[in-house]
Amino acid sequence: MHLGEEITREIGTGADFTVRGIVAASNRVYPLGSDTKVLSTIFEIFTRPILLRLAKRKGMVVEEAQQTIYPDFTLYRSKGDTTKIAVDVKTTYRRPTIAYTLGSYTSFLRNNTKNILYPYDHYAAHWIVGFVYDRCEVTLPRESYSFDELEEIQIPYKNVEWFVQEKYRISGDRPGSGNTANIGSIKSSNIDDFRKGNGPFATHGEHVFREYWASYGKERGRPYSTLDEFLKWRK
Repeated sequence: MHLGEEITREIGTGADFTVRGIVAASNRVYPLGSDTKVLSTIFEIFTRPILLRLAKRKGMVVEEAQQTIYPDFTLYRSKGDTTKIAVDVKTTYRRPTIAYTLGSYTSFLRNNTKNILYPYDHYAAHWIVGFVYDRCEVTLPRESYSFDELEEIQIPYKNVEWFVQEKYRISGDRPGSGNTANIGSIKSSNIDDFRKGNGPFATHGEHVFREYWASYGKERGRPYSTLDEFLKWRK
């Protein structure tokens, strides 16, 4: 069983997605609200103990990066290990299609140490743990609640589904967020396309994904904007 299958099994058997709020030292519970950044952090918190359990079984440690540094979690046996595993958590809510941004293509793909916890060539695998949920309309009539009032707190999401897949297998060949230099994922209304890794790079391998995105958008010598154009140019 590879890492992706193990993470998927752990989430399926041990995750409790019914988070109602954040507990302060005063034992008051503050509702989450519907801010997508807050909810993304919540799903990272779901993922952390799962990775800690898996790493312990495999004799590895888990290291978290700061917010702007890739990846969210790094698994390794030693600091000098060149077979580290990157795990990034991505979250979105359901729209007609499911889609994610998969990180910048102008950082560590072009510069081995830019905006990444360890040098890019120290990583042997890059996994995405992706969550998708339905948004719920919530009202926040009160600032905080006691533990006895937990049932009164509205949960701002429902119908959570997830996938675990290697990044290159769910990458698309177009940027994912307007004018910013982010890799876009595939777009689909069916989460099974992410679970199965039905992206355009899946049959070409991670080395083609890296080469494509490392030079995407460069003016000189790389006249392509789609994978088909890239493959024709590459010949």
